[in-house]
Order: sequence, then structure tokens, then C-alpha cells
Amino acid sequence: MDFIIAFFVFIVVAWIVLKLLGLIFHVGIFMLTLPFKLLGLVVALILTPLILIPMGLLAGLTAILMLPLAIIGPALPFVLIGLGIWAILKKN
Repeated sequence: MDFIIAFFVFIVVAWIVLKLLGLIFHVGIFMLTLPFKLLGLVVALILTPLILIPMGLLAGLTAILMLPLAIIGPALPFVLIGLGIWAILKKN
């Protein structure tokens, strides 16, 4: 009977020790990777405006250039029909 109690005590102590070891390793790995996480954050904060501002300007320029096509686009069938009728009348 003492063997069973000692075995269960050993299991509980081993479980507690392994949980503490896992916690220590988890915190240690977090502390090791923290500088890299901070470096990634700084790089992202610096590079994001440098990438997004030119992309926004390019998108705005493209939108301004494509706006006439977007406005005329729905009327294009009517324009083509009118040009066709005009070409037929001009030929005669």
C-alpha cells in the first residue's frame, strides 16, 4: 500500500516539476524572441508608410486617369451605334 501512495506522490511531484519546467521554457523562449518581435515592429512601422504612401499616390493617379473611361463606359454602346449611323449616312 505504501508503494502505491509513494507512486502517486511521485507522479504528482513529477507533474508539478514538468509544468514548472514548461513554464520556464515558455518564458525563456518568449524573452529570447522579444527583441526580434520588437525589431519586426519597428521595421513595420518604418516601412509601412514608405510603401503605402507611393501605392496610394499611384492608385489615386490611376483613378483620376481611368475616371473618364468609367463615366463614358456605360454610354459606349450608344456612342458606337451613333457612330455607325453617322458612318452609314455619311457614305450615302
